[in-house]
Amino acid sequence: MSASDSARIRVLVAENHPSVRENLRYLIDAEEDLECVGVAKEGRSAVRLSQDLLPDVVVLDEDLPGAPGLEILAWLVGAVPSVGVVVYTLNTDVFEEARRLGAACVAKDASYEVLLRAIREAP
Repeated sequence: MSASDSARIRVLVAENHPSVRENLRYLIDAEEDLECVGVAKEGRSAVRLSQDLLPDVVVLDEDLPGAPGLEILAWLVGAVPSVGVVVYTLNTDVFEEARRLGAACVAKDASYEVLLRAIREAP
């Protein structure tokens, strides 16, 4: 592993829509300083992969089957406090609660540059 590989931000994508999930994986992997280490399509797999992979950042859709994104966020804050979380959703009504729990928030209609910046600056 090169020094540049070890400095990459490791990202887990938790998103239930297949095309969005794959676009995010491609977008993240196209960046030199980011690496998509896994993808989850529902809540339980997001929790399991967060434990197994210990990513630096989780990009979390608020509307995941199996467990709502805010429940997963609350769990992450307690169980994996070192992980940064970016809530990525169309439902901007959850932003206040997500921020209270320590997450960054990006609306799905924002530009990819906004999302990439949020990943890099994730709490």
